[in-house]
Amino acid sequence: MVKPVRLMGQFPPLPPGRAIRQIVLDGLLGQWRLLAATAILPLVLALLTDLAATLILDLRGQRGVVLSVDVLVVALVSVLLIELVIGGLYTTNVARLLGIGIRQGRLQASPEWSRAFTNVFIRLVSLYVPGGLILGAGFVGFLLVRAYLPVPQLAPLLLVIPGLVVLYLYVRFCFVITAAAVSAPYTFGDSMRATGGITILMTVLHLVFCVPLIFAQLGLQVSAASASVFGPSYFGYLLLTEVLFVLRVAVFTVVNLVCFVNRTGWAPGAHRI
Repeated sequence: MVKPVRLMGQFPPLPPGRAIRQIVLDGLLGQWRLLAATAILPLVLALLTDLAATLILDLRGQRGVVLSVDVLVVALVSVLLIELVIGGLYTTNVARLLGIGIRQGRLQASPEWSRAFTNVFIRLVSLYVPGGLILGAGFVGFLLVRAYLPVPQLAPLLLVIPGLVVLYLYVRFCFVITAAAVSAPYTFGDSMRATGGITILMTVLHLVFCVPLIFAQLGLQVSAASASVFGPSYFGYLLLTEVLFVLRVAVFTVVNLVCFVNRTGWAPGAHRI
């Protein structure tokens, strides 16, 4: 019997031990071969996108420049392509592979998959745009406080607080991404209700499993930007950066999928109640 997707009323509890076991043992370790095989295409696309951005800046003589119109435009386009398009592609594939594909024996490319990818992309955009604005405002405030106020020690708070706000919003709304990937009927309001009782747990899970990968990826990205073009160090940093990217997307997706399934009782073919 197909379980319905719970939208209102009492949601089942999500014990931390079970969530961690399913994330690590059943998801990341238990399905690592499938995750790795599915990551090949996104990894190649991310490498090509990042390399193309570097080549464009190098040809225009802007590589290594901190702030310029060319650098900002190329960096923005590159980030959006990697995070929204390629990240959305891998998110859709991982969620459908673990949530649907295993039950059917394989991951199927179909019109339903196309709709799922489109919906994931739209929802990622709807989360990334306000999140980017919040982080951008925090960064501007950080620069202003450091430059003009007598207490520059408070400036880091303008990076930490917006980051925590963005993480909170992501945790509360992340179910819409997972639901879109597996073609489940779910809205932002549904996600708010379903995550209401597990906000702290999901925040801790993302802080433990996902946030360190973000900082590691950013560090490697900075190292790649400062390395010589086409040198061994550049390609090494570039490869490690994109490997961390697909790993981060896989971890985010597995964490959200485990919480979504346990919290809502979703199964393939589920309907709204």
